[in-house]
Amino acid sequence: MNTIIVYFSKFGNTKMVAEAIAEPLEAAGSARVISSDQLTASDLHNADLVVMGSPTHRMNLPEDVRPVFGTLPRRVLRDTPIAAFDTSYKMSWLLARFTAARKLDKKLRKLGGKQVVPPESFFVEEREGPLCGGEIERARVWSGSILHTFA
Repeated sequence: MNTIIVYFSKFGNTKMVAEAIAEPLEAAGSARVISSDQLTASDLHNADLVVMGSPTHRMNLPEDVRPVFGTLPRRVLRDTPIAAFDTSYKMSWLLARFTAARKLDKKLRKLGGKQVVPPESFFVEEREGPLCGGEIERARVWSGSILHTFA
């Protein structure tokens, strides 16, 4: 299985989560972790799975992530399995629907991707981190649940 894990990370927390997500997926084939500013449409060709993550900034996608979607051709992910994650503060149930993961999921589906698991948030303690205890292991478990959908 050829997996691409795309991330944007300002303080390194999202990158650590992306790398943890890659670990279980490497057991099923190649799992390449790439920064969103380096992503090209050719990176997505022949991908069997695309996972994308970013921090939540002001209950939205960071400004640095938004232009990525304008550079990709329409339907570049046609029928490709996708999953989205973010790093954010723990939010009330009311605000939890305004996460970067949900917005990433919507954008990936608009490019033709098929959601295989619901969007997931991994939590940081303060604005710049660190990640809350146990979040790296939780990312590995979440990644395993993605892999399980292919079994």
